[in-house]
Formats: sequence, C-alpha cells, structure tokens
Amino acid sequence: MRPLTLKLNNFGPFLNETIDFDHVKDDQLFLISVKTGSGKTMIFDAIVYALFGEASTKDRKESDLRSHFADSKSPMVVEFEFKLRDDVYKIVRQGAFIKEGNKNKTLGQLTVYQFDNDDYDLKESKINTGNQFIKSQLGVNAEQFRQLFILPQGEFKRFLLSKSSEKQEILRTLFNSQRFEDIQRNLMDDVKEVREKIEKRFSILENNWQDIDAFNDEVLTEFKLINARQTNRVVEVLPKFIEKAKNIQEQLKRRKHQQQDEVKKSETILDDNINLEHALSKLKEQQEKYDALVLKENDIQSKLKLLNEIYEVRPLANLLDTQETLKIKKTKITQDISNKDQLIRGLVSKIQKDEDMLMIHKKSSQTLEKTREFKERCKLFYDNANKYKKAYQEYDALKISYNELNENFVLQQQQFDTMNAQLNYRNPDYEIIEILNSEIFELKNKVKDLKHNELKKLEYQSLQNRKKQKVEDLKAVEQHLKNLENEYRSIDKTNIDLNNKKDIITKIQSALQSGDTCPVCGNEIHKIEQHLDFDELTERSQNLSEIERCINEASGNKIKCESELKYVNEQLAEFSQDDLTDTNYEAYDVLIETKKQQKKKATIENEEISRLKEQLQQNEQKLHALELESKTVFQNMKAYEVMINDFENTTKHKNVDEFIKAYELDVVKIQQFDDKLEKLGQGIQQAQNELSIEENSKKYLEASCTEIKEELENMSVKINTEMGRIGFEHFDQVKETIAKLNEKNKLEDDIETYNKEKQSFELLIAQLTAETNDRELKDSEKLKEDYERQQQCLETITTELSQHEFKIEFNQKKINEIKTTIEQLEFELKEQQEVFQLAEILSGKNERKLTLENYVLIYYLERILAQANQRLALMTGERYQLTRREQISQGYSGLEIDVFDSHSNQARHITSLSGGETFQASLALALGLSEIVQQEAGGIALDSMFVDEGFGTLDQETLETALDTLLSLKSSGRMVGIISHVSELKQRIPLILEVETEQYQSTTQFKKQ
Repeated sequence: MRPLTLKLNNFGPFLNETIDFDHVKDDQLFLISVKTGSGKTMIFDAIVYALFGEASTKDRKESDLRSHFADSKSPMVVEFEFKLRDDVYKIVRQGAFIKEGNKNKTLGQLTVYQFDNDDYDLKESKINTGNQFIKSQLGVNAEQFRQLFILPQGEFKRFLLSKSSEKQEILRTLFNSQRFEDIQRNLMDDVKEVREKIEKRFSILENNWQDIDAFNDEVLTEFKLINARQTNRVVEVLPKFIEKAKNIQEQLKRRKHQQQDEVKKSETILDDNINLEHALSKLKEQQEKYDALVLKENDIQSKLKLLNEIYEVRPLANLLDTQETLKIKKTKITQDISNKDQLIRGLVSKIQKDEDMLMIHKKSSQTLEKTREFKERCKLFYDNANKYKKAYQEYDALKISYNELNENFVLQQQQFDTMNAQLNYRNPDYEIIEILNSEIFELKNKVKDLKHNELKKLEYQSLQNRKKQKVEDLKAVEQHLKNLENEYRSIDKTNIDLNNKKDIITKIQSALQSGDTCPVCGNEIHKIEQHLDFDELTERSQNLSEIERCINEASGNKIKCESELKYVNEQLAEFSQDDLTDTNYEAYDVLIETKKQQKKKATIENEEISRLKEQLQQNEQKLHALELESKTVFQNMKAYEVMINDFENTTKHKNVDEFIKAYELDVVKIQQFDDKLEKLGQGIQQAQNELSIEENSKKYLEASCTEIKEELENMSVKINTEMGRIGFEHFDQVKETIAKLNEKNKLEDDIETYNKEKQSFELLIAQLTAETNDRELKDSEKLKEDYERQQQCLETITTELSQHEFKIEFNQKKINEIKTTIEQLEFELKEQQEVFQLAEILSGKNERKLTLENYVLIYYLERILAQANQRLALMTGERYQLTRREQISQGYSGLEIDVFDSHSNQARHITSLSGGETFQASLALALGLSEIVQQEAGGIALDSMFVDEGFGTLDQETLETALDTLLSLKSSGRMVGIISHVSELKQRIPLILEVETEQYQSTTQFKKQ
C-alpha cells in the first residue's frame, strides 16, 4: 500500500488540507517536520481512519478526531487515494456527528472507488461491506496495520515491552493463530464426544445384555450375572444362548408337525361327510327340475318347424331390400345431375362477365406508368427520408460552426506564436539543479566535518587539561608514597613479631622457676622477670599496620592515575592536528547560502520554462484539434450538400415532407390499381376451377346413374328366380312370410335355451349319482367337534413356537447388537488412543507445558527476533541481541523478551536499556515483525512505513546507524516517512513535509533541501 493523496476536512487541526504524496517520487525517505502540538500524528490518524474508521492509537476515539473549530453543520471527511500493487483506490469516509439544531446524530458514510478506464468506479457504498472490502484488499486489519505500516507514538515500543499475554494478542491478530486454539478446542470437544460415545456404547451393551432371554434355564440365568463390561467373557458365552434356543425350537417344531397331521386327518373326514350330504340333496333337486323341463318338448318342435320356413325366405327378403335401395339412389342421382347443369350455366356466365371487366381495367393502366416510374426512381429517397431531413437541418448549423472554428484557429495560432516567442527555444536545465544539490550536500558535509572538528578540538583541550591534572595527581601520589615508605622504614621492628605472644609468654613464665631449663632455648633459667614492653610493641605494630594500609591505598591510586593517564594519552594520540586546526566553517555557510539562492533561481526558471512548454504543448494540441474539427465539419458540409442536390434533382422537390406526401399518394394509387387487377384475375381463375370441378362431377353422376339402371334390371331377374325356387306365385305371399322374420331371434333363443338346460341337467345328475353310490352318511356334528379339538391343540403349539421364535429373533438381534457394539468399542478404543494422547499434549500437558497456539506463537516470535537481530547488531555495533526468555509455566508464557549484552556476556531485562537503546531495539523489532508478516502473508503489499518520534533519544552515532537502517528500506523501494524534531535529520533527509500551525489550524507543504 502506497499513499497518493490525502484530503482532510475538519479533521483535527486540518480544516481543509490536501497532502500530495506524489512529491515523494524517487526520494523514498522523507521527514515530517513539525512543532509539538501542530497535528503531525493526526496525519497518521487520518490514514488509519480512512481505511478502518479508527485512530492510529487505541486511546483515541472517533469523536476525538473531529476539529473543535469545524463548522457545526459541516462533517468531518477524509479522502484517501492509494496504490495497492497495480490498482489505485480512493476511499471517502465521513464521520458521524450531531449537526447544529439536531438532536439525533448524523450517521457516518463510506464510499470505496477503484480506478478503471480513466475514471473511478464505485465498489462499495455501505460502511460494513466497505470495511470488509478494504480489509480483503489490504490483507490486514487495523491492529495489523498499526504494527506493519504505521508506528505511532506510544505504540512504537509497546510490543517490545509488553507481557506475554499482550504479545499473544498482537501475534494472534497478525498470524491468525486463533485457528490453532480452535483446533485444540475442537480436538478436546471431539475427545469429549468420543468418550461420551464410548460410554453410551457401554450403556447400550449393558441394556442389550440384560434384555437377552435365558429361556428359564439355570445355566443361562447364571451367565447373565456376568458384568457386560467384561466383553471377552460375554462374547465367550453368547453361543450357549443360541444353542439352547435352537434345541427348544426343534422340539416345538416336531410337536407342531405331529399335530398338523392329526388336524388334517380330522378335516378330511369332516369335509368328505359334508360333501356327501350336499351331493344327495342336490341330486334330488336336479332330478325334479329335469322332469319339469321334459314336459316342454312338443312346443319346442313347433317352433323349430317355423324357424326352418323363415330361413328359406330370408335371401328373397334381402334381394327386395337391395332393389328398394337402388331405386332411391337412382332418384337422388337424377336430381343431382339437374342441379349440376344449373350451376355450370351460372359459372360460365360469371367467367364471361369477369373477363370483360379485366380487359377494361388493363386498358386504363397506361395512365399510371409515369406514376409507377416516379415511385421506382424515388424509392431510395423515401426510405432514407429522415437522413435527408437531417441534411437540410444540419447544413446551416455546420456552416456557422465552420466559420467559428476558423476564427478560433486564428486566435489560437496567435497565442501559440506569442508563447513560442516567450520560450525562445529554452529548455529546463535540471543538470544544474543536480550539480548545485551535490555541491550543497558536499558543503554541508564539509560544514558538518568542521563542526565535528570543533567539537574534537574542545574534546582535545578537555583531554589536555585532564592529562595535566592526572600528571599532577600522579606526582602527588608518588611523593606521598615515598613519604610513607620512609616513615615505615623509620619504625623499629625489633621483637615486633612477639606482640601477639604476650599470653603464651605469661603462661610459660607462670609454669617455670629459677634453675629450670627454658623450653625455648634449652638454657638454665637464672631469674624470672619482665623482659618486653608489650604496650610499646602494640603501638609500634599498629603504626606499621596503618602505614602499610596507606601504602597499599597510595599504590592503588598510583596505578589508577597511571592507567587513566595512559588512557588519556591513547585518546590524545587518536586526534589529528590538521583536524584540530581546521574548524572555520562560517565561510562555507555563506557559500551554502549562495548555492541555495542559485538553486532557487534555477528552479524558478526551470519551472517557468516547464510551464511555458506545457502551455505551448496544450496550445499546439488545441490547434491540431481545431484543425481536425474544422476539416471534419467541412467534409460533413460537403457531404450534406451533395445529398441535398441529389435529392432535389431526382425528386424535383425542395421540401422532404412535401415529397413524402406526394410519394405516399402515388403509392396508394398504384396499390389500389394492382389490388383490383389481382382480384379480377383471381376471381376468373377461381370460377374456371369451380367450372372444371362441376363438369367432372356431372360426368361421374351420369356414369353412376347408368350403372344403377343396369343393377335394377339384374335385381328383378334374381327376385323372380328366387320366388320360383321357393314356390311363391305373387308378392303377397312373400310379404306375409317376411313379416315373421322379426320372430326369428326369439325362436332361436328359446330352442337353444331348452337344449342347453336339458343337457346340463343330464350331466349333473349323472355326476351326482356317481359321487353318492356306495357311500355311508355319518353324523357331521360329532365329526366337527373332533376337528375343532384337534385344531385347538395345534393353535396352542403354534403359539408356543411363535413366541419362542420371537424370543430367538429378539435374542439374535440383541446378540448381533452386542457383537457390533463390542467390535465398535474395541476399534474406537484402539483408534482413539493416539487422539486422546494428542489432545492432552496440545492442551499443555507436556514437558514444556505449552499449548499448540503458544508453541506456534513462540515459533513466530523467534523468527521475528532473528530477523530483528540482524539490524539491531548493526545499530549497536554487535553489542545487543534480543532473546526470548525461556521458562516453563502454564498459559501464554515464553513470549517475554530480554536483551543479551555481549559486553557483560549475560542477558538482562529489556527495561534496563536506555531510551536510545530502547528505540533501536523497538525499531529493529518492528522492522523484523513487518518482514516476517510479509513473508507469511504473500498478499500483503508493504510498500510504505511511517515512524513517529523516538529519534530524540539517540546520540549522533546511534542516530546515523538508525538512519542507515531506514535508508536500507528506501533502497528496497519502500516509502519511509519519519516524524521528528531532531535537527540533524533535516540535514540527512532532502525531502521534508513541513506542518505549520496558524492559531487553531495547521497546513502542510513539501519542501526539498
């Protein structure tokens, strides 16, 4: 993310301010130079607010960002344009506020645009969706943005000095380590669920084990006392239950088969006796019906004779019906032929009349030939009438526009000549600016060196004075040491070693008498008396001890003076006498000012030339555009003029509307003539077609009539022949016999019914007689009672067997469930054992007492420290290294940071660093954090970084090292902005964003050194 422009309205001290970051360009490192309280941090607040709706530090709320001097009716608005990879975005965010006169708060607004096709396209217009869109594009949230892009006051070293729990929150946000805690929690939930599932399976196993039926068997009942959790034992005894159930089932099945045989035997005897009763009763009934039917035999014979007569007369009746049908058909055809003759005469008359009218209409067509020719010639103009209307309308307007363009061209040409004369073939001389910048930079370095020489001269003089003092101190110490040695030598040291033997001597003297042998020297003791003055020995001993102490102290002071004098001499030897004499920098300051004036003059001249060149180029472009437009207008005029002449010459009209009216009138006339001509032709054709159809129809009817006459003649011959064959002499006999044809069906039905009933009775009587011969009838009631008794026994046995089979099925189901449950338990216990162990390890039950998330955070922190130490070593001359404090405890431990001091070869607390050292460590850590996050999240584009304060705590050498570090970021293409009051930074950083305050508001301006 690289800022392009930042517009602030009523934001902090900025009432209406625009910061254009395009001034940065190649000078990737720039300084934000401000006075305290002028609002430099609000620049950072504006960037963070535009992106996330928050300030750059957590302790400021949105309401704190609005200017106290803003118009009460005007909102606080921040417009931020930035480049992200190859895309450019613009964000406009308006803060919520209470407008004057209103009680309710005016809600905030957010619009997000993306630059595409030379314009900004709206992407989001709602705050929630807009915030999500911005986060998705940047790849970071507000907290990550603060740590990676902006290092504001108060938060610069917060990460360095924070506790483990605080670092955990920051690192969790940056590296999304929350997912590892979610993994741990999900795993624990899974383990808990698995354990509950296993316990539930044991419960199911116990219930199924208790539900198994023991079939009132003592052995099986004793087996059921086994604990269901003894799965191996349960599996071992399950076959016993299956075996016992099968034995009982076989016994019941044998009893059932035996009883089924008895029931079947009783049922057969009963059914045979009942069937015999029914057969005897039915035989008697059928014999009575057969006797009644035989009495109708004479009547049936009379009906049969009548039916034969009817069969003889039927062919003759059919011939008479056919003859009558042909007569009716002949009459109808004769009438149709008469109708056709009348219709044909009418059609011939109509055709003749229409042909006469067609001839007359064709003769009148000669008068429309000119009209038809005009229509064909002008059809193209009629179809494009709007085009020719437009030509008439725009021709005059184009003529006026053409004259105006020529006038503008002349004026623009005059302005071009004037500016060309002002430019006078000059070009911007940027090389002189670069030369002057180089000379100013070299002169500033020279002044810096001379000032540094002046400081060295003062330091040299201070060392000379210190050397003189140390020489005097050394001489005094040596004289004092000499005096002490003389005094030490002057003290009598005789018997001084006996000073502490007083008690021993007194004890020996008390034990000896005169004449005894001395235990020390071995001579005879002549007299016991006091030989030594122990008080005087004590005084001399004390004086010697005091002088020895003073000699040791004086010797130490001498060594210290000699060491310090040697150190001072070594430092003096490092100074160059040439540098100490070369300290005059005032002349260079004057020269620098002269060069700056020259640079300013050259810059103004270059800007003027660039302005003139740009205006000249714009003027030239306008001239070219006017010339092209004039040519285009002229060409359009000519095109319209050709169109108008063509229209008028062809149509002989000068008005398009009048031409359209005349053309349409002619088209109507031609169409009416053509329609009538077509209608007459179609009418004649249709009549001719109908005439042809009717003539063909008449011929067909005449042929049909001839055929029918021939058929009637043949039919008369056949009827006479058939009457002769039957014996009829006249038609009355035929009609009388035909009248009885309606009784034919009834006679046939009566005869057929009689024959079928007679045959059926004879067959059934014969069958029943065969069934009942030689058979004895028994008492059916007794046989039925015996059958029911046998059936009741069978039902009892069947019920017992069904109940037992249900128990077998139930037991088998439970046994299968028990086996399945045991197999599942064994598999799950074996499968989940490693999961249980893993869950305990990830929850912190391990040697280091670390959860999974804390382990991951330590991994990231160590990578950050390794990256940070590369820069910290350079900034501190290989003295300091950041290390992670290792300790074993529960929770988020192991994230504290200590500093290892190579001078003392041991680690110490991070708060023991000085202010400048803390700044160095914080800067190195922030840069290391930024680089690791970028490595981990490839979607984050870290093209800029801003640093607020911290440089004032650094000495000259450390400041140079910190700047070198930031310059290394510049060389990698990053934009680096620094806010600081340190004057040395203005000399090192050529581009400065100055923030000036005027009473209650502030303004900004980019300046180059």
